[in-house]
Parts: sequence; structure tokens; C-alpha cells
Amino acid sequence: MTRWQWWTRLLLLLSIALSGVLAKDVTKFCKCTCGQNSTIIELTRFALEHLPHASKPIDVGTLMPNVCMNCTRLLCGIAEPQLCDGAAVDDEIVPLCFQRDSLQDELIVVGFLLLVGGLLAWAIIRDRVRPAVDRLWNQYNNYVAHG
Repeated sequence: MTRWQWWTRLLLLLSIALSGVLAKDVTKFCKCTCGQNSTIIELTRFALEHLPHASKPIDVGTLMPNVCMNCTRLLCGIAEPQLCDGAAVDDEIVPLCFQRDSLQDELIVVGFLLLVGGLLAWAIIRDRVRPAVDRLWNQYNNYVAHG
């Protein structure tokens, strides 16, 4: 196996491992709007158990597996009972489920940071490593020429 094939396989293995590490659930949010008033609720078990303004505790055991299915008018009404205060009488609560960051965005940012970090590290150690690399390269060329 040549040196380039080895590096290519190592790079592929590292990218697969990195994607596995970053393959986490993306946090979803529920935006509740009533007239001009709106609030955003994080749709995680911990956040739903610890809502500061909730009119009654939310039983997280009854939550749907599909996180966005929990973003309902009922949830908005329980989480923020005063949401429609000051709104027109005919305004109703409008729930909207969304996610702020995607895995693709996170992979691009982490990849960019790794690339910049690697280039900076190489710039720092390049002058110290070059004599050793030149020595090894010359030994290899002498071995091939006399081989």
C-alpha cells in the first residue's frame, strides 16, 4: 500500500468517526405566537420538565416520539398561560416547530476549524520537521538507487 493510499484511508476513517461523534439529535424548538406576542420553547425533556411559567407540570412520559408533534396549541397554552394577554379576542395560538442548527452546518464549521488548526500546526512545526523529512527522503532515494 502506498503512502497516499494509507493517508486517504486514514482521512476517510477519521471523517466517518467524526460524523459519528457529531451525529447527535438536533435540538428542536416550538415557537408559540398569539397576535404580537410570541415565545420560544425548547423541545427537550429537561426543558419541558422545568418550564418557568407553566400553569401545570408537563408529563414527559406522554410526549410523542416525533419531537415536533409535541409543538401544539395545548403545549403553548400550558407553557405560557399569559401568551394571549393583550391580544385581540379572535387571535389564536399558532405553534411552529423549527430547528436552529443542522448537522450539516456543524460538520462544515468543525471541518473548517480542523483544517485551519492543521494548517497552523504545520506552519509552526514545518521548519523543525523538514530536516528529518529530508534526511529520510535522501535515505530512501539512496536505497532505491542502490537497490
